[in-house]
Order: sequence, then structure tokens, then C-alpha cells
Amino acid sequence: MSALEALAGRLHVEVRLQDGVIRAVDTRLQRPLPQISRLLVGQTAEAALRRLPLLFGLCAAAQQVAALRALERAAGWAAIAEVEEGRTRLGELESIRESLLRLVQVWELPVPLERLKALLALCRRAAARLQALTAFRAAPLPADAELEGTLAALAAAWADLQPPAPADWLRPRLDRWQEVALGGPPPQAFTADELPALLAQLRASDARAEIAGQPRLGGPAASAGAQATASAQIEQHVGALLRRTAQAIDSLQSPPAPPAVAGLAAGEGVGLARTARGWLLHRVCLDDGAVGTWQLLAPTDWNFHADGPLRRRLCGVRVAAGEVEALLRELILALDPCVAFEVKIVHA
Repeated sequence: MSALEALAGRLHVEVRLQDGVIRAVDTRLQRPLPQISRLLVGQTAEAALRRLPLLFGLCAAAQQVAALRALERAAGWAAIAEVEEGRTRLGELESIRESLLRLVQVWELPVPLERLKALLALCRRAAARLQALTAFRAAPLPADAELEGTLAALAAAWADLQPPAPADWLRPRLDRWQEVALGGPPPQAFTADELPALLAQLRASDARAEIAGQPRLGGPAASAGAQATASAQIEQHVGALLRRTAQAIDSLQSPPAPPAVAGLAAGEGVGLARTARGWLLHRVCLDDGAVGTWQLLAPTDWNFHADGPLRRRLCGVRVAAGEVEALLRELILALDPCVAFEVKIVHA
């Protein structure tokens, strides 16, 4: 494993099967967050921001935006609304690009290749116009007719695409899971109302992705809800990803402000950015201008909690022994991890 792969992390899922019933699901997400934190502690804000693109491949823009918001608040500097709107646009453009690639490459969304390339090119072109906003204490950009024209062209290209409903193209792939009845409901969705409780945990050096000991879900995983069968659950997850893509394109015209974080101490900053998978959070404490503490929670940390949707929905489920690994892989892909994963089936 390369150093870059080690920093990215890995997801291990082990299922114990007995008499055709899933008896246990062990989800272990290995993410070297302490090592990443050590690479940033002691750095100035500017130096830390330069290192971030080297540490994160996926959601790189969202990582920069969340880190910028945390660092600037820790430094006692508030970006004006125009800067925050531009940064939100940058994160949404990345979310659109990653979601489209996921939908086409993993779920085989029937999109003509030329149209997909055109949409991705428009995302890249618009993001390039906003790149200056990833500087620490960035100044607002001047009026940019080319940017607005690109965003309008992106919205028009998406409207012209008219992607079909997931059931229309996923049915042949999902038919085999129609008789697999899932177990209990997934965890609740994470909301901004829980930020104070989460902040208290982080201050106590508890960086687990849970609230009062309970996991949460974010992004499309949360909006998929609890479906009766594995087939319906996967279809809902893919549909939620498709809806999230459309929502991101709509929000480019009127970017929402990031959730407010109240009660921050001097030298403390919290930044949030929305990704294709849910909310990303960075917490930073500055000491004499240098990073003293750096904590982060990504959507994959929440969505693949040990007591998350995989365990809750699969324990007690009856499934043919030869189908378990394929089903598990589909459900993991539906939750959309940002790291590589491997599965293991143990026959008890």
C-alpha cells in the first residue's frame, strides 16, 4: 500500500453467516486521522492549506472550503457573504462532478458519453473561475459574466439531459434482491441543531462520528429512509444521489449560507462544507498563529459507523449464502464510501 493510499484509509466489512441468516456485521473504517492531524499541527494557516490538496483526493474542494472556514474563524476573520457564496458554489460544482461520475461509472446511468463530458467540462470551467476564493482571507471576486454564463449553460445542459428514474434502468440489476427483506431502521439524519453537542465532544478530544453515543447519517444516505427490501433500499439511495445532483445544480443560482456555529472560543474555528456524501466538518484551534489542534469528520465516518446502517439493516436478514457478498457490495456502494473497501464472509 502506498503512503497516499494509507492516508486515504480503508473500509473493512465482515459478515458472519449462519444457517442462511446474517448474525453479525462488523464495520471497521480505518482512517489515519491522527496522522493527518500531525501533518497540519504546527503549521501556519497558509501552510496548512497548501498541504490539504496533497492529503485528500476526493472532495478536495470541500476539504479546502471547510478548512478555510475553520481557519478564518479561528483567526477572528469573517469572510463576507459574496466570498462564502462563491466557496459554496465551488463545493457544489465538485459535488455535481463526483455524483455524475458515481452515477455513470458505478450505477450505469444511461447518459450519452458526449453529454457527460460536456457537463463535466462545464463544472471544471466554472470551478476554475472560483479557484481564487480558496486563498486564506480571500477578497471577493469581481463580477464575472463568463462564470455566470457557464453556470447557466450547466443548468441548461442538465435540464436537457432529463435522466430517467432509477427504477427505469436499475431494475435488471436489482431484481435479484426483491425478496431480501431488510431489518431495522437506519440511524437518524444528522442536523445542524446537533452541532453544539458535537462541538462539546470534539473539545473533549472525542472525535467519534456519533451524538451521545448514537450514530447519524448524512447526505443521500439519510434521505433514502428505511425501505422494506434490499432492492428498494438501493434504488432509493441511487435516486437520492440523483436528486442531490439536481439540488446542487439548482443551488448554484442561489448558494445557501453554511450552517452557523455559535459559542466558539477565542482561537477556535469550525467550518462545514457539503459534499456529495453529506456534511464535512473541520475544527481548528490556533495558538499564536499556528495550528494547535485539527479535527475532522467526513460523511464516510458517519455513514459507515460500526452501529450504522449496514449492521442495523442486515443483522437477522435471511439471504442465500452465494448471494451475501454481492448484496453486501451493492449496499456499500449505495452508501458511497470515499475510501476503498473490502468484504469478508465468515460461515459459522
